[in-house]
This record gives sequence, structure tokens and C-alpha cells, in this order.
Amino acid sequence: MLMCAVIGFLHGACMRSIPLAKPVLVAALGCMVLSGCGTQNAATDQASAGSAVSTATPLDAPLDDPETRFLELITRITVDCAPDAPDDRAEVPQPEDLPGWEEAPPPRYGSGETPPGGPDTGGDIPVPLPSDATRPPESTPSAVKPKPAREVPLTGIERCSGSEHAQRVTEAFKNTETTSYQVMHTTLTSMEYPASRIHRMPSHAGAPRARLDLRFIGSNLALEVTGTSSGVIVEAFGAPETEDVKVTDVKRKPKLDAPTS
Repeated sequence: MLMCAVIGFLHGACMRSIPLAKPVLVAALGCMVLSGCGTQNAATDQASAGSAVSTATPLDAPLDDPETRFLELITRITVDCAPDAPDDRAEVPQPEDLPGWEEAPPPRYGSGETPPGGPDTGGDIPVPLPSDATRPPESTPSAVKPKPAREVPLTGIERCSGSEHAQRVTEAFKNTETTSYQVMHTTLTSMEYPASRIHRMPSHAGAPRARLDLRFIGSNLALEVTGTSSGVIVEAFGAPETEDVKVTDVKRKPKLDAPTS
């Protein structure tokens, strides 16, 4: 129950775009993968969890589940990048000990000032209007288009994790001619990155490109992979953590010239 409360709190924090401290992120990842921050006793006792956009994986999920392997991968890299991360014996932090914790807001109305009526679905209590009162005009949908998503800064732990992911991807493609998206996709999926997190991008000067979505529990981390004749060029960048923003929609400043090798 306590772990669920922490995870639920973290989810709420993500929606409010509150940055998470390194120990909190690592503890949350470890809890979800290591079955309540405990040690793994046997394969049948392992617990796993789905990503931010998928449902939870059953406790008896097969070890070859792509999302389970992905969670184990990002947890391992995150722990390596967080020297202050709690170990197996650390207790799950209480919600009030986490960054961004807020006390319940004070009542909107004081004693004897509560207007009549029951709260609506949003928790607000409507105030009855006089019969001769003029009704406010109905709101109309805004014609202003949403601004394109832009690259966001990475935290220290995200930069470290991004560097680790970039290094392992670069090593996997070393001395490999990567001139097609199919080759890139096949290699990435063999490296524990689920196909659902690999997104094709328009080619860059004829070279295939893909973006790898590594966002999880408030993280902004993503990778951009560009194929070359002898491997790949990998860049870590930050994507907004909100679920309605796709990594393919993030606008980045051009940093790479046309790959030549």
C-alpha cells in the first residue's frame, strides 16, 4: 500500500511538472522493478511494472517481456548514475518526505461562510444565481494553435543516464553500415529498447534517423540516433514529460551536419 501511495504521488508530481530528486527517481524505479524495494529471491517472485503509458505487468510476467527488460535496463543505468541512491535495505520514503509535497489547501470558505449547495464533480460548490441575473456567455474553443514542443534541459542524473545510453548504442552500431531505418530498428530492439519507444524520424541528408523515448516517472530523457556509413551518431536531449507530447514533435536546434562517416 505504501509503495502504491508513493508511485501515485510521483505520478501526480509528474503531471504538475515538479522535478524529482535523484534518490526519489531511483527509489521509485527500484521499487517498481525489484518488487517493493526488496531483493529478488527467485525468478517466479520477480515483480515488474509497465511504463508511463502502459498498464502494470503481472508479478509472474515472463522475463522476455520487452517492457520488463526495459525497466530493468533504465533502473540499472539510473542507479549507476546516482551515488546517493538507496540500497536494497532502504525504506520507501513517505509522501510528505518527497520533494513537492504540499499540505491540503485550507478551506475555501470559513465557518458560516459556506454557500448553499453540494460540491460538483470538480469539488467546487456552486453559488445559486438570482432568477433575474444575466448568465455569463458560454466559452468558445480557442482558435490559437498550441505552440510546438521544444527541447527542455536535462538534470544531472538525466545527462549521466543519457551518456550511458548513448555509449551503449554507439558501441552496438560500431563499424556497422547503418543506411536504413530497418537496420537501426532491429539493432535497437535487440538492446532491450521496446519497439513502442522507437520512433522513426525524417531522414537527415539521406541518413536514417530515429528517436528513442526514455521518459519514465518524470524523466525528460530521449535519444536521437542518426545512421552513418560506419555506425551511428547519438545525442541525448530533453523532451517535455507530459504524456500528450511525443518525442517526434519536439523541436530541436540543428546541431549535426550531414553525416559523412
